Amino acid sequence: MIWVLVAVGVLLVVAIGLLAVGGAVHRTEGELVPAVFEVHDAVDWIAERLPEEAASRLTYDDVVLVAGWWLEYVDAQGLASEYGQDLGGAQAGGAPADDEAAVDHVVARALDVPEEQGGALDPVAVVVALDLLGVYLREMGAIGGPVGDRD
Repeated sequence: MIWVLVAVGVLLVVAIGLLAVGGAVHRTEGELVPAVFEVHDAVDWIAERLPEEAASRLTYDDVVLVAGWWLEYVDAQGLASEYGQDLGGAQAGGAPADDEAAVDHVVARALDVPEEQGGALDPVAVVVALDLLGVYLREMGAIGGPVGDRD
């Protein structure tokens, strides 16, 4: 008789657990997970994919600078947010309104690197790194349409 009560109790606990988990999954399945930009993850990704010629002209630290300058531009345009903060529809997808202006900003900053920090960076290599940064951001879902629309 005790085994029957234990079996019924176990089945009841499992059923309640499955209902609770199923309900939570159902409530959250339509929510989008925010894309969080981690500079060093992006730089690692970019560094692995830089063509040989661009990689010979940029160091890892240079790519960090390029990403930082791009973020500086995005922030100046009002498109950057803290984790969990909504942009309030500033622009769909969070991409800069003018990609050419972003490239111009970053290349101008790259040409103004002081000599004691290594001097000006190669503008072509900087643009290649920026292009890869854009690819990275699209692949992680930070810019562009919803992930489901990318087929």
